[in-house]
Amino acid sequence: MLKIELFGDSALLITTPQPAQLALALRHARLRGVVDVVAGLATVTVLFDLQVTNARYVRRQIHRLQSSQSALPTPTIHRIPICYDGIDLAEVAERCQLTIDQVIALHSSVEYRVAMVGFLPGFPYLDGLPTALHLPRRATPRAKVAAGSVAIANDQTGIYPQSSPGGWHILGTTPLRLFDPQADPPALLNAGDVVYFEPN
Repeated sequence: MLKIELFGDSALLITTPQPAQLALALRHARLRGVVDVVAGLATVTVLFDLQVTNARYVRRQIHRLQSSQSALPTPTIHRIPICYDGIDLAEVAERCQLTIDQVIALHSSVEYRVAMVGFLPGFPYLDGLPTALHLPRRATPRAKVAAGSVAIANDQTGIYPQSSPGGWHILGTTPLRLFDPQADPPALLNAGDVVYFEPN
Protein backbone atom coordinates (compact mmCIF):
# COMPACT_ATOMS: atom_id res chain seq x y z
CA MET A 1 0.00 0.00 0.00
CA LEU A 2 1.43 3.36 -1.02
CA LYS A 3 1.09 6.61 0.89
CA ILE A 4 1.77 9.58 -1.40
CA GLU A 5 2.12 13.12 -0.04
CA LEU A 6 3.12 16.44 -1.51
CA PHE A 7 6.69 17.33 -0.61
CA GLY A 8 7.06 21.00 -1.41
CA ASP A 9 5.60 22.26 -4.68
CA SER A 10 7.52 20.01 -7.07
CA ALA A 11 7.98 16.66 -5.34
CA LEU A 12 6.02 13.73 -3.98
CA LEU A 13 7.04 11.67 -0.96
CA ILE A 14 5.98 8.03 -1.20
CA THR A 15 5.97 5.74 1.82
CA THR A 16 6.22 2.10 0.75
CA PRO A 17 7.46 -1.22 2.17
CA GLN A 18 9.62 -1.71 -0.95
CA PRO A 19 11.27 1.63 -1.74
CA ALA A 20 14.23 0.27 -3.72
CA GLN A 21 11.99 -1.76 -6.03
CA LEU A 22 9.60 1.16 -6.56
CA ALA A 23 12.51 3.52 -7.29
CA LEU A 24 13.86 1.05 -9.85
CA ALA A 25 10.46 0.83 -11.56
CA LEU A 26 10.00 4.62 -11.56
CA ARG A 27 13.42 5.26 -13.07
CA HIS A 28 12.72 2.65 -15.73
CA ALA A 29 9.29 4.14 -16.53
CA ARG A 30 10.76 7.59 -17.32
CA LEU A 31 7.55 9.43 -16.48
CA ARG A 32 7.05 12.71 -18.32
CA GLY A 33 8.39 15.64 -16.29
CA VAL A 34 10.06 13.53 -13.58
CA VAL A 35 13.62 14.77 -13.11
CA ASP A 36 14.83 12.57 -10.24
CA VAL A 37 13.85 9.57 -8.11
CA VAL A 38 15.51 9.24 -4.70
CA ALA A 39 15.07 6.10 -2.60
CA GLY A 40 15.31 6.12 1.19
CA LEU A 41 15.04 3.21 3.62
CA ALA A 42 11.23 3.55 3.83
CA THR A 43 10.35 6.23 1.27
CA VAL A 44 10.84 7.33 -2.32
CA THR A 45 10.97 11.00 -3.28
CA VAL A 46 9.90 11.85 -6.83
CA LEU A 47 10.97 15.28 -8.06
CA PHE A 48 9.29 16.77 -11.12
CA ASP A 49 9.46 19.85 -13.34
CA LEU A 50 6.38 22.06 -12.89
CA GLN A 51 6.90 23.51 -16.37
CA VAL A 52 6.32 20.05 -17.84
CA THR A 53 3.96 18.25 -15.48
CA ASN A 54 2.10 18.54 -12.17
CA ALA A 55 1.58 16.59 -8.96
CA ARG A 56 -1.79 15.18 -9.99
CA TYR A 57 -0.41 13.65 -13.20
CA VAL A 58 2.67 12.21 -11.48
CA ARG A 59 0.58 10.77 -8.64
CA ARG A 60 -1.79 9.12 -11.14
CA GLN A 61 1.11 7.59 -13.07
CA ILE A 62 2.68 6.25 -9.87
CA HIS A 63 -0.59 4.53 -8.91
CA ARG A 64 -0.92 3.16 -12.44
CA LEU A 65 2.62 1.81 -12.34
CA GLN A 66 2.07 0.27 -8.91
CA SER A 67 -1.13 -1.49 -9.98
CA SER A 68 0.34 -2.75 -13.24
CA GLN A 69 0.85 -6.49 -13.50
CA SER A 70 4.06 -6.07 -15.47
CA ALA A 71 7.20 -7.44 -13.90
CA LEU A 72 9.79 -5.18 -12.37
CA PRO A 73 12.59 -4.19 -14.74
CA THR A 74 15.69 -6.32 -14.54
CA PRO A 75 18.06 -4.74 -12.00
CA THR A 76 21.61 -3.82 -12.91
CA ILE A 77 24.03 -6.42 -11.54
CA HIS A 78 27.45 -5.38 -10.24
CA ARG A 79 30.27 -7.77 -9.41
CA ILE A 80 32.56 -5.88 -7.06
CA PRO A 81 36.13 -7.09 -6.53
CA ILE A 82 37.19 -7.01 -2.89
CA CYS A 83 40.42 -7.68 -1.07
CA TYR A 84 39.56 -8.85 2.44
CA ASP A 85 42.34 -6.91 4.15
CA GLY A 86 40.23 -4.73 6.43
CA ILE A 87 41.52 -3.42 9.73
CA ASP A 88 38.47 -4.83 11.57
CA LEU A 89 38.34 -8.26 9.95
CA ALA A 90 39.94 -10.15 12.85
CA GLU A 91 37.82 -8.31 15.42
CA VAL A 92 34.63 -9.04 13.48
CA ALA A 93 35.55 -12.73 13.34
CA GLU A 94 36.18 -12.81 17.09
CA ARG A 95 32.99 -10.97 18.01
CA CYS A 96 30.89 -13.13 15.68
CA GLN A 97 32.61 -16.31 16.97
CA LEU A 98 33.80 -17.21 13.48
CA THR A 99 37.14 -17.70 11.78
CA ILE A 100 38.39 -15.04 9.37
CA ASP A 101 37.84 -17.47 6.48
CA GLN A 102 34.24 -18.00 7.60
CA VAL A 103 33.62 -14.25 7.71
CA ILE A 104 34.98 -13.89 4.19
CA ALA A 105 32.97 -16.86 2.92
CA LEU A 106 29.75 -15.58 4.48
CA HIS A 107 30.17 -12.00 3.34
CA SER A 108 30.99 -12.96 -0.25
CA SER A 109 28.40 -15.73 -0.62
CA VAL A 110 25.18 -13.73 -0.81
CA GLU A 111 23.30 -11.40 -3.12
CA TYR A 112 23.01 -7.82 -1.90
CA ARG A 113 20.40 -5.28 -2.95
CA VAL A 114 21.10 -1.53 -2.89
CA ALA A 115 18.47 -0.16 -0.50
CA MET A 116 19.49 3.47 -0.91
CA VAL A 117 22.42 5.76 -1.63
CA GLY A 118 23.24 8.45 0.90
CA PHE A 119 25.44 9.70 3.76
CA LEU A 120 28.10 10.54 1.17
CA PRO A 121 27.60 10.94 -2.59
CA GLY A 122 27.61 7.39 -3.96
CA PHE A 123 27.62 5.58 -0.59
CA PRO A 124 25.42 2.47 -1.02
CA TYR A 125 23.48 0.85 1.80
CA LEU A 126 23.35 -2.82 0.86
CA ASP A 127 20.71 -5.15 2.28
CA GLY A 128 21.40 -8.88 2.51
CA LEU A 129 24.17 -9.18 5.10
CA PRO A 130 24.05 -12.69 6.65
CA THR A 131 22.62 -12.68 10.18
CA ALA A 132 25.79 -14.24 11.59
CA LEU A 133 27.68 -11.01 10.70
CA HIS A 134 25.27 -8.51 12.26
CA LEU A 135 27.13 -6.14 14.58
CA PRO A 136 26.25 -2.66 15.85
CA ARG A 137 28.29 0.29 14.64
CA ARG A 138 31.63 0.88 16.31
CA ALA A 139 31.35 2.59 19.71
CA THR A 140 33.89 5.19 18.55
CA PRO A 141 33.86 6.18 14.87
CA ARG A 142 37.15 6.66 13.08
CA ALA A 143 38.13 10.15 11.99
CA LYS A 144 39.18 8.82 8.57
CA VAL A 145 38.13 5.78 6.57
CA ALA A 146 39.83 5.27 3.21
CA ALA A 147 37.93 5.46 -0.07
CA GLY A 148 36.95 2.01 -1.31
CA SER A 149 36.59 0.55 2.18
CA VAL A 150 33.94 -2.16 2.37
CA ALA A 151 32.37 -2.23 5.81
CA ILE A 152 29.45 -3.65 7.79
CA ALA A 153 27.14 -2.31 10.50
CA ASN A 154 23.90 -3.65 11.88
CA ASP A 155 22.28 -5.62 9.04
CA GLN A 156 23.94 -3.88 6.08
CA THR A 157 27.14 -3.60 4.09
CA GLY A 158 28.40 -0.25 2.84
CA ILE A 159 31.22 0.99 0.61
CA TYR A 160 32.93 4.31 1.29
CA PRO A 161 33.16 6.19 -2.04
CA GLN A 162 35.64 8.69 -0.68
CA SER A 163 37.79 9.21 2.40
CA SER A 164 35.61 10.31 5.32
CA PRO A 165 34.86 9.72 8.98
CA GLY A 166 33.00 6.47 9.59
CA GLY A 167 31.83 4.07 12.28
CA TRP A 168 31.33 0.83 10.35
CA HIS A 169 33.52 -2.29 10.71
CA ILE A 170 35.97 -2.43 7.79
CA LEU A 171 36.28 -5.87 6.18
CA GLY A 172 38.23 -5.01 3.04
CA THR A 173 38.74 -2.70 0.10
CA THR A 174 37.68 -2.44 -3.53
CA PRO A 175 39.55 -0.56 -6.28
CA LEU A 176 36.31 0.50 -7.97
CA ARG A 177 35.40 4.18 -8.06
CA LEU A 178 31.88 4.50 -6.70
CA PHE A 179 31.30 8.18 -7.44
CA ASP A 180 32.45 10.28 -10.38
CA PRO A 181 30.80 13.71 -10.70
CA GLN A 182 31.67 13.75 -14.41
CA ALA A 183 29.91 10.46 -15.14
CA ASP A 184 26.24 9.97 -16.03
CA PRO A 185 24.96 8.82 -13.64
CA PRO A 186 27.68 9.94 -11.22
CA ALA A 187 27.02 7.10 -8.74
CA LEU A 188 28.08 3.59 -9.78
CA LEU A 189 25.34 1.99 -7.67
CA ASN A 190 21.68 2.96 -7.45
CA ALA A 191 18.72 1.81 -5.39
CA GLY A 192 17.41 -1.52 -6.65
CA ASP A 193 20.75 -2.66 -8.12
CA VAL A 194 22.12 -6.09 -7.22
CA VAL A 195 25.66 -6.51 -5.89
CA TYR A 196 27.93 -9.53 -5.53
CA PHE A 197 31.34 -9.33 -3.85
CA GLU A 198 34.14 -11.29 -5.51
CA PRO A 199 37.24 -11.92 -3.36
CA ASN A 200 40.58 -11.37 -5.04
